[in-house]
Amino acid sequence: MPKGLKPSFRGDLAALMDPGPDIDPHHHRHTGRPWIDLVLGVSAIMISLISLILAILNGDAMQRLVAANSWPYVNVGSSDTDESGAPLLILTMQNKGVGPAKIQSLEVFYEGKPMAGPRALIHAMLASADSGPPVHYLASSVVNGVLSAKEGVDFLRVKGKLVPAPVLNQLAAKANGLTYRVCYCSVFDECWMFERNSAASSPKPIKTCPTPATPFQ
Repeated sequence: MPKGLKPSFRGDLAALMDPGPDIDPHHHRHTGRPWIDLVLGVSAIMISLISLILAILNGDAMQRLVAANSWPYVNVGSSDTDESGAPLLILTMQNKGVGPAKIQSLEVFYEGKPMAGPRALIHAMLASADSGPPVHYLASSVVNGVLSAKEGVDFLRVKGKLVPAPVLNQLAAKANGLTYRVCYCSVFDECWMFERNSAASSPKPIKTCPTPATPFQ
């Protein structure tokens, strides 16, 4: 080290020991009056609870609105005459709701007995055996299909020149002895059961659609 110079560590030591600028930690400010602090705390909690309840209610209302805008309303009925009054037999399924309907099952009963399909139904209504005269009909499968809003489909039609007039007359006369049960669901898997055994029948909510013992197919 050059002569005349003295080592000095005072500046370096002061720099190391300098704590830096003072930091004032944030503390909750109190008014100094306990009852006012208590009221403010309770008010903050109440506001938070009210906000939470309003958020839940708003979400529930939105969910109901979406469900209402996708609500299906399915029923089944029959026709025994056409526009000109000629006898026939037509079985129709309609969706009168505002949302699509997924058809899960269909049952058709004649005089309280479940029918396994169009042929069994026609034979029962005509009281004829399988060896009886053939009856020409058109059938459409609706189970596992989707009916859009306001859509209708004829799943059985018996009419036309190929069917003798006495047969059409007999089928039309016995159409009132038919009852129906159909189970369907919305796009949100909310399900209903429609049973038509009177003019006042309407769909009823059901958790899941059961598998019928004798489906109409």
